[in-house]
Amino acid sequence: MKNLALFAVLALILFSCGNQKSKKQIVEQTKPEVLVLSVDELYENAGDLTDKEVVVKGTVMHVCKEGGQRCFIMGSNEDINVRIEAGEKIGAFNQELMGSDVEIVGILIQVKTEAEAHNPGQHENGELAEGEHKEDTETDNAHKVIAESQDASEIVYFIEGLKFKEL
Repeated sequence: MKNLALFAVLALILFSCGNQKSKKQIVEQTKPEVLVLSVDELYENAGDLTDKEVVVKGTVMHVCKEGGQRCFIMGSNEDINVRIEAGEKIGAFNQELMGSDVEIVGILIQVKTEAEAHNPGQHENGELAEGEHKEDTETDNAHKVIAESQDASEIVYFIEGLKFKEL
């Protein structure tokens, strides 16, 4: 009888140990799936991803030679590429990365032009700010040309890198 009880206890221990999940497995199951985008997919969805953390994968086509503070990764061809700023978290990219596939985690930033910087003193209601002077017609026309060219200019994106890994 003692042998049967001992066998039952051992079987229970082995059975319970086999069904327990480790903490690592539990954490991995609760992590949300991270969507890794290609450079092409990043540009297709850039409007929705601006100022958000993204993960993008591509081939390094250029690393800046002076300090490695930025690199460019390409998508399906060299014309589709995105600039990656190393920033404080990454530090610098080394030249040996050229031609390597990498995965970058970072914040997608849209470069915005500042039309207001070229139109000082203008407010929505058309009034001048205190201390501002009225501009002449030539200056006003120049501001209109600048604003129109900015509206027609191409939107540029880059990634403020947080971390990367070579694949």
